[in-house]
Amino acid sequence: MKVNLGVIDLPYDYGDTSATTYEVAEDLQDRYQIFTHFWEKHSKDIRYEVGEMLAYALINHIQYGAPMPGGDLLGETMKAFNIFLEGEEMSGLSVDGVPTLAALEGKNSRLKIERGERRPSFIDGGLFKSSFVAWISTDAES
Repeated sequence: MKVNLGVIDLPYDYGDTSATTYEVAEDLQDRYQIFTHFWEKHSKDIRYEVGEMLAYALINHIQYGAPMPGGDLLGETMKAFNIFLEGEEMSGLSVDGVPTLAALEGKNSRLKIERGERRPSFIDGGLFKSSFVAWISTDAES
């Protein structure tokens, strides 16, 4: 079993970019290690959610013959990632470039004017945040 953190690949239909959420996620991971920091800060809670999910799945498998999970979404982890972004938890981790200049300047691609109030880093229009997904897969190597 493996815990996967990623995004649903969607095109940005606003702003001055022709990128997709996947490309943005790769860039944020390369530049800021956003998923790595999220995992390090929340791995205990993620492991708990996975363990609880597997325990219930095992009970259902034994009692009722239900198939074991694979591809199951981790809803609490997905909520935790949104809170991680909204609460600007990356700012407290001494990561270079965080908070981002765009966040400090209030840049928002969804506004008619280019600048608004200061916003959390990594939440320009909200597409990256809303496309985040966490799931369990059964293709992990031992």
